[in-house]
Amino acid sequence: MKKENNCSNFLDYKVIGQEVRNWRLKGGYTQKDLAEKIGVTYQIVLQYEKGTRQISIEKLYSIAEVLSINITDLIPVSKEKICLKNEKEEILNLIREYKKINDQELRRMFCLLTKFVQVGEKSSKKTERIKIAKGLVKAGVSVDIVSQAIGLSANECVEEKFGSIYYQIGKKIKEWRLVREYTQKDLGEKMSTTRHEISNYEQGRVAVPLGRLYEIAKALSINIMDLLELTEDADDKAENELPNLIEEYKKIESQELRYALIKSLFESIQICEEKVKRAEKMKIAKDLVKGGISIDIILQAVRISLDEIQQV
Repeated sequence: MKKENNCSNFLDYKVIGQEVRNWRLKGGYTQKDLAEKIGVTYQIVLQYEKGTRQISIEKLYSIAEVLSINITDLIPVSKEKICLKNEKEEILNLIREYKKINDQELRRMFCLLTKFVQVGEKSSKKTERIKIAKGLVKAGVSVDIVSQAIGLSANECVEEKFGSIYYQIGKKIKEWRLVREYTQKDLGEKMSTTRHEISNYEQGRVAVPLGRLYEIAKALSINIMDLLELTEDADDKAENELPNLIEEYKKIESQELRYALIKSLFESIQICEEKVKRAEKMKIAKDLVKGGISIDIILQAVRISLDEIQQV
């Protein structure tokens, strides 16, 4: 008994034939016209359209070229949304999207953004772990226990000695000074003071009087809250990266593109950061519960609800 060829079951040649007919009519061709252009007889085109004769890949390409369409217009594709069930399928989808980009610079940007997201996710996890670790140590939990439970070094679990308020404000002053492209001397002159005083403020060597802080904000054309709103674990590299960021941003001529960049990029990052932080909190809480640390201390340090703890 002859085995049935299951390969043909994947394609419904009647559907393909109907598509050929529809596109032929849209193009204003007769069956005879199409047959002549692809080098077959009128009867073969008739059989193609009825679905009684299989169309080779070569002929499908020929038909698509004659009708000025894409071969995918002739082949039925499922309209169902593809569910990515595992990482391998996600990678395949990533490659497909990447291959759709023809411009080399855009491909490079795609890769850079992918790396940027990966680095951002890693950084968010580390930042959250350090923040929780410091809270646990402040609550009286042993540094060794916290270090082991959260997977950080002992030094990372303890507040930095140089992390004073004025040290952090000094870093903010320097960041905004660089944004304005001022030297320390420039800023000093705008405030009728010396470069040395500005340097002392930026290094956190001396306390900045509140009145002086208002003068600095005015000289930098910013709001005083830009200097007072301190972020935990601020990255020391930021002050070196800001000039590069500003330079690249200035190269974007379109105001609409600038707005779109800020809106889409930062909204997406914020959403992802919150999800990453929440997932990291739940993971840490689970490890701390296993380590026998008090629920009350976990609630205070990790800042999640009792209901969430009970889910762990």
